[in-house]
Amino acid sequence: MNWFQKSKIIDLLRPGYHLCKDIFDLPGKKRLEKNIVLKNRYDGKRAFLVLNGESLQQIDISELENECTFGVGYIFLHEDIEKMGLTFYMNPERKGAFYPGVAHWPEACLGPIGDGGMGKFYQEIEKRLGNKTALFLHSDNYKYIQRNNFFKNRTKYFIKGKKKLHLNEKTPYELNADLTKRSIGGGGSLFFSILIMMYMGFKQIYLCGAGYTYEPVYMLHFYDNFIFPKSMGKEKAEIEAQNAIENMNKKYSANFEYHGIVEKNDYYRSICVQRGGHDSNKEKHQLLNNYAKSQGVKIYNITPDEFESPIYEKISWQDAESRVLSNN
Repeated sequence: MNWFQKSKIIDLLRPGYHLCKDIFDLPGKKRLEKNIVLKNRYDGKRAFLVLNGESLQQIDISELENECTFGVGYIFLHEDIEKMGLTFYMNPERKGAFYPGVAHWPEACLGPIGDGGMGKFYQEIEKRLGNKTALFLHSDNYKYIQRNNFFKNRTKYFIKGKKKLHLNEKTPYELNADLTKRSIGGGGSLFFSILIMMYMGFKQIYLCGAGYTYEPVYMLHFYDNFIFPKSMGKEKAEIEAQNAIENMNKKYSANFEYHGIVEKNDYYRSICVQRGGHDSNKEKHQLLNNYAKSQGVKIYNITPDEFESPIYEKISWQDAESRVLSNN
């Protein structure tokens, strides 16, 4: 039996497993019930979902200091994270999600993961995110967090998610995204984050660094892109960026393309794209965007000029600065 077949079987069994687990998880049920305090707390307000794509480097996130911001993944690695002062951070991973050899661990930034992967991940969150950042964490990790004294003086909300993204436009978001129960997660941080934000009442959601939703796809993350010091000169940097992308294509049998370089601080940052690739999450994005519209929620995608946003409404960072941030 191959990996794909095993994955399909697990997907079929997952709903029944969750149902049985939740029936007997009475402490978890009580933890989730406390999330009622979040229901429509920010009704009518706007928020910025700060993701991990390399396109985030074309946004000055320090200007979001006075905004409601929501971060995921390794956003705590961003050099301006303290200037922004993240309002909320969400990580729905269970304890076993971090282990030696896991593909998404940024070893170049954080060193080897070691055997205590989740512990090291939580330590980085504690070290890099301020105490004012409220955390959304997986309910199953509660005992592990308590036992290891993580996040003692922080505001914490515990959540449980479903992989499938079943959204009925006739069902209000207060029920579809009910955080007092196992909620629709969608199998991705963007989907779960937006549904959490809808439950909290936000009516305008701005995506920052969502390069994988662009056309062409803006590849790589802000923490693992190819960068070159300005001291080498632009022409040399362009050559080095093209070579780096060609080597990556050979290593992973990929078809990424060089799309130029952009200046930021003392570096040139390469722009790597993929054209015409199959996006397995495209239908999910369309479903979520349609559902958000049906609930009176607008999702805007902050997108560089040379890219398009096929699903979410495109807005440039310059327009966000002049039309949105200036209107506090």
